Amino acid sequence: MDLDYTFFYVEANIVCMIIFSILLFKNIHSVDRQEKQLIYDRVLIFSILYFACDSFWAMQLGGIFHSCRTAVLLVNWGNNTLMAFMTFYWFLYVEVSQGAKYMDYKRNRLYTKSVAISSAILMLFLCIFKSDYILNADGEVTLLYCGIFLSSPLIYILIAVFKSFVRAGRKENYASRKKYITSGFYPLVVSVAGVVQTLFLNAPLFCFGITIMMIYVYIVNLEDIVSQDPLTSLNNRAQLKRYISNDLRATDADEKIYVFMIDLNKFKSINDTYGHIEGDKAIVKAAEGLKIACAVESHRHFIARYGGDEFIIIAKLKDDGEAEYLKERLKDSVYSHNKESGAKYDLRAAIGYAEYSGKLSDFARATKTADDALYEDKHWVEPDLTSAV
Repeated sequence: MDLDYTFFYVEANIVCMIIFSILLFKNIHSVDRQEKQLIYDRVLIFSILYFACDSFWAMQLGGIFHSCRTAVLLVNWGNNTLMAFMTFYWFLYVEVSQGAKYMDYKRNRLYTKSVAISSAILMLFLCIFKSDYILNADGEVTLLYCGIFLSSPLIYILIAVFKSFVRAGRKENYASRKKYITSGFYPLVVSVAGVVQTLFLNAPLFCFGITIMMIYVYIVNLEDIVSQDPLTSLNNRAQLKRYISNDLRATDADEKIYVFMIDLNKFKSINDTYGHIEGDKAIVKAAEGLKIACAVESHRHFIARYGGDEFIIIAKLKDDGEAEYLKERLKDSVYSHNKESGAKYDLRAAIGYAEYSGKLSDFARATKTADDALYEDKHWVEPDLTSAV
């Protein structure tokens, strides 16, 4: 590596470190931080440490620092370890963001992290006892080092890519399909850039690639905060306003647009009997039940949390018969999903619907009509929700 390119390489890393530091500072000082944001912070931290270590390695290679063999081995071990943990936390971020339930358990996270831990331990062993295997007499890394260095990141990235595309293909994930595809495509591009840089070292491609990716993820997080309800991960009321402002139209000539208003029956009794934390869980389970019911449909339905224990769905259906069928399926799904969770209370929903022209000026009329129908639906007699199932 000549001196001019060494300075260019180090300068590129420093710029990336500054950008990551800014993102980290902004993220740390944000309010109501979710778990995925905490994981994102760890990706940033390991990225900063990796590029610092990588810069020192480049200066060694460029002759700026005349280090001993031990120092060279230490830097290469650092690059390997930091890269492994950086990609592990990226994998964890993708899984948590996509709602992977198995990541709720600490032992599963430890099993997943074991790939990075094994890579770090193996490289440390080779550095101490078999350094000739990873560093030749001229101080250059061997193919074995490159193989170990790339294996852990590629395992994490390829699994994340595979899982993202599989989830994108599932019908119940229709609303987040674009996000899943992007989650799979972006790290794939970055990993290719990293392989090219590792094998040929003709440009700091990985540095630029991961910086672009992390900025993009940060922007997506901001969009989620603006448009997503933090409790249920459904669309929020602001996103609903943006959705109906697009002057909705039925895609088929024989199709109609309906507005469904949903309210949880006797929700106050759940809060009073079991506490507000359990009340929040009930809202989450109701949201999941609504998503399950809507996922059966061939058309995309817009689901949002309207406020408190109220939800709204905008659906494109053939006629009132389909609307009535969807209403009953939504009720059944909310009730059965909660019952399957083992809750100590029943969870039932009152639902009203009305036809909607798709014009913004008609939305208030449609929601009022649907709301009136909802309160009529509440008049049916039901058992006490606080009784055991």
